[in-house]
Amino acid sequence: MDEKATIPYPERTEDIILLVCEPAIEYVKPIVYQGTTITNALKDYYSFTTNHEKVDVLKWIVAQPAFTELKRLSMAENKIFTLYTNQYDEILKTGEMPNNLQIAQKFVANKFDVYLLANPRTTKSADFIIKQRNILYYVEGKTSKGGSALAERLQEGAKQADRIAINFIGNAINKIFSTEIKNTFENNENLKYVYVFKGSKLIFVKRNEALSKTFSHKFMKLWTAKK
Repeated sequence: MDEKATIPYPERTEDIILLVCEPAIEYVKPIVYQGTTITNALKDYYSFTTNHEKVDVLKWIVAQPAFTELKRLSMAENKIFTLYTNQYDEILKTGEMPNNLQIAQKFVANKFDVYLLANPRTTKSADFIIKQRNILYYVEGKTSKGGSALAERLQEGAKQADRIAINFIGNAINKIFSTEIKNTFENNENLKYVYVFKGSKLIFVKRNEALSKTFSHKFMKLWTAKK
């Protein structure tokens, strides 16, 4: 059985609660939670059942002093933060751009701050915590050229987080893309949101929109529209 953090999160007060899927309530300040690791905090995230508890985990994680800015890919107003700045700096010096860094950079270009998360072996986790207007979201990133692998990427992502970011790197798109997104929502009740990147353009897909009869038409209209 996986180890679980034994120190409880502090008692919450309503004025500092952020609801991940209710953006009307904002993240105001980080909580103070000593005596555990980010890996154990992520285990708590998946074991907790209420939004309030999950949000406390996200707030605690982004408040950790181990996060530092990845200046090479950050912008003036929005930043990328990582636990492994030196490692990423070395990778970037070689001219490589790992998939998750590409997605993080695209979130930054769309006015999000991004916290890159490690992938601990002892528990499942997503790739990012993103922040916009002081609201935090937990997101799994996937890269796809479309085709038969797209459904697999989406299904994998839905097991890791209730929000998935898909970076599309193919040359063409058709109705299969929107169909697979809709199927993923239908097959995963926990899934709330899919972010689709076409180049630097970001298309937001909410659950209720994906399940509507007009989704395919609306998605294709957004896909072909100029940014």
